[in-house]
Amino acid sequence: MRKAIALSMALVLALFVFTASADAARTIRLASHNAVIEGNPYRVRYEADIQEAAAAAAAHGFNVSYASFVSNWDASVEAQQIQNSINEGYDIILSNPVAPTGMDPLIERAQDAGILWINADCIYTSTEVDILNIATDQYYLGYHTGTYAGRVLGRGSKVVMLAAMDGNQANADRQAGFAKAIEEWELEVVATGNHDWNPTLSQQVMTEILNSGVQFDGVLISQTAENALSAFDATGTPYPKFMGFNDTGEWMQRMIELNSNGRKMDFMVLSNPPGVGGSALNFGLNILLGKELKDGVYDDPSIRSILLPSKIWFTFDSIPQYEEMARAMAPGDAITYWLTVDEVAEQYFN
Repeated sequence: MRKAIALSMALVLALFVFTASADAARTIRLASHNAVIEGNPYRVRYEADIQEAAAAAAAHGFNVSYASFVSNWDASVEAQQIQNSINEGYDIILSNPVAPTGMDPLIERAQDAGILWINADCIYTSTEVDILNIATDQYYLGYHTGTYAGRVLGRGSKVVMLAAMDGNQANADRQAGFAKAIEEWELEVVATGNHDWNPTLSQQVMTEILNSGVQFDGVLISQTAENALSAFDATGTPYPKFMGFNDTGEWMQRMIELNSNGRKMDFMVLSNPPGVGGSALNFGLNILLGKELKDGVYDDPSIRSILLPSKIWFTFDSIPQYEEMARAMAPGDAITYWLTVDEVAEQYFN
């Protein structure tokens, strides 16, 4: 009888220890390292989506605690913040970096400490480290916008090209797509500029181009399009025949109103979801569950990059399809979504 009681108590104790260990293993400390948040609606939503994804992970047995670190485009600050996260023993470092290279020693230090490192949104291009890159297909965004512009404007049309931030990998990939479309449609780029994803700078640069007197048919722009359009209003300049792309509530609502009585200006809306950070977190959680990625999922195996497709393509012809969604959005918010733990598991893991 005593042996039976002792055995029963031992089993209860073992079960308690196992359960406690399992709970501890599912407690995840997440450090989100971002180049910028304040003044950048995309990055604000990016962080909010990570927090939502972290909270949703509770349904899968994870207790994800979240901490955010912002370097404000300062690589030395970013490096120090990441080193602090390594020292503090976070389980996952989710990085939306200042630059696409230069952090190899930090990555190796993190991995030596048993930390899972994932880059989100802006791809890290070094082939000397073994991390996972999760990003929206930025080349597609540029190429698709440029190709559509070529179709609606006509071969050989004159365009302004307003890029985002030089040195940023997402911008570089996007500009490669724009360049290919420009080449295929023989578009003539008559003016260029950079807005650095800064709304004020976008309007300023567009105003300077309009004041220069250069003539053009359309504007290819890497988001912040509603701000560039404000330059036309402020200077009394007639709108171009085409402008795109952008993905905010304000841009979509303005395009709907502008074209409410017929086709006044062609435009492009493409989803570049800030939720890519939430998707990246859920890749990490699947890895921590011991799952393995399927063969052939990498768009570039040399840097282990997985490019998530843009889901929404919205032009004048598809206003009826997206009008309800557009009007329901806050002006400064962007189209966003992220893949759940289960969706990531089904699509990308064995």
